Amino acid sequence: MEFDFKKDYFSDKKKVKLSMGHEAFGIWLEQEGQSKEWTESLLDIINQLQQREISEYKLTGDEFTLFLNTEEASIVNHSLYQSDSELDEDLSFYDQEIEAECGLEDLQNLIDSWLAFF
Repeated sequence: MEFDFKKDYFSDKKKVKLSMGHEAFGIWLEQEGQSKEWTESLLDIINQLQQREISEYKLTGDEFTLFLNTEEASIVNHSLYQSDSELDEDLSFYDQEIEAECGLEDLQNLIDSWLAFF
């Protein structure tokens, strides 16, 4: 997973751009991960999963839910649960902005780097 961080020095808001297929993680991180404490807490959860102290974890945010287990991470926008109809096939590329998956180590690398960016 490739990523690039930027900071708006007027608003102090951090932004991230992720590689294709992982865009949902970037949107989620920009919305939920603007505090150092939140980021450190998530890293603690990831460590607990890697140490097998817990086997899974669910973090529900304003627009996304993050699902973690000892091997992988997935992120899903809440809008996927609210839609009763199927999306038009021509709009399937938007799925990359509302759901994504990666390995737990990839997520840890992203969150570690995000924390260092503070």
